[in-house]
Amino acid sequence: MLTIKPLTAAQLPDILSIEQQAAFAPWSLALFESCLAEDYFNFVLWDKDKLCGYYLAQQVLDEASLFNIVVAPAEQGKGFGRTLLQHMLQQAKQQYCHQVWLEVRASNTAAIALYQSAGFELTGRRKNYYQSSAGADDALVMSLKLSVS
Repeated sequence: MLTIKPLTAAQLPDILSIEQQAAFAPWSLALFESCLAEDYFNFVLWDKDKLCGYYLAQQVLDEASLFNIVVAPAEQGKGFGRTLLQHMLQQAKQQYCHQVWLEVRASNTAAIALYQSAGFELTGRRKNYYQSSAGADDALVMSLKLSVS
């Protein structure tokens, strides 16, 4: 059974492990810790007693930014990314956000397809935004307008 719960500081070692396995340029523990501030909404996805993924987002006024959404490599392809994204959008609506922003690596076609299927539209491109030893990649800036009741 899938459950989504707020991220706690005690879960950061597990989150960091998933991040290091799944991310092209993993975040540091310090960066995760900085996202535990009050204006963030961060959640983890559990399948029974196994932590499978997470997202980190921040609200600023009536907008939300999705900073990170990651599913453990062994759990990918099961729809968990979509589940996390839908939860994030619902949380943004509950907090009266009218728009959601995100950046995605231009080469991450699976994530781009997921975001487009949820209604996100391309609004910009940041050339060579992602830098690593493997080279540079552009960031696509995407947004979604939310109807808040």
